[in-house]
Amino acid sequence: MRYCGVSFQQGLALISLALLLAVPAQAKLQVLASIKPLALIAREVAGDQADVVTLLPITASPHDYPLKMSDHKRLLAADLVLWVGPELESFLARPLANLPANRLITSYELTGLHWPLAVKGDHHHSNHVHVGHDPHIWLDPRNAVLIAQVLAARLGELQPEFASVFRTNAERFATSVQLLDQQLAKQLEPVKTMGFAVYHEGYGHFVGRYGLHQVAYVTYTPERRPGARHLQELREVLAKEGQCLFMEPYYKAQGMDELAKTLNLRIGLLDPIGEQQVSSYQQLLQQLGQSFLTCLADRRGH
Repeated sequence: MRYCGVSFQQGLALISLALLLAVPAQAKLQVLASIKPLALIAREVAGDQADVVTLLPITASPHDYPLKMSDHKRLLAADLVLWVGPELESFLARPLANLPANRLITSYELTGLHWPLAVKGDHHHSNHVHVGHDPHIWLDPRNAVLIAQVLAARLGELQPEFASVFRTNAERFATSVQLLDQQLAKQLEPVKTMGFAVYHEGYGHFVGRYGLHQVAYVTYTPERRPGARHLQELREVLAKEGQCLFMEPYYKAQGMDELAKTLNLRIGLLDPIGEQQVSSYQQLLQQLGQSFLTCLADRRGH
């Protein structure tokens, strides 16, 4: 049987080809990371097989961000949400409570995370403590590797045809980060005894990993202004063993420049999230290491 010069079989073949072309290719997985450092890790694992977007702008504090309606929509639309946990992004705890477990990775709860010992100088601090441990877990490179491995496995479950790609990407990331970890340990070795204060109590993972000598912090979380008693303790401990006072972009504490001047401290800048130009997790850590090195190395022999 022929229609307009096309056999019945050919007609069927053409119809099935048309139907095949009409079915859209499987859409890319959508991964939503709460903060930039997690997005940087996720991009390495996802490669071209998944899209990674970041929920919080880099200038926002993960401690108290007001979610917009569009943010709620993004949370619901994501195939997978990657966050630290309520210990850091408490504002996300309620919106994420309804997500099915397989669409959520709570990094803070992963088995095998490395936790720093209490940072030296903790006895100088006011009595606020994080519930549990310091939630800035990405600042220890070993934790970033763990997050990448868990993410690769989860993405592989969601899209089995790319499971081996995700796994290979995570392995490549691990190799690169382990190399960087060794380099940082070597670079920071000469400044390990130099005392310093950080702006907020968020660097325990980095400080602990490389055995640096943190003696105090200015404020517990960036949004909280330090009290007079705490500032007096800070001044005393820095006068004794301080070389450097580290500030952060986007936050300004009154009187810090003056304090540094009085005590002859250098002022450094630490950025735990990564500014606009930071395009990889490795770069984020390198910059952090460089900031410590620049501020502390120049003070040796003082």
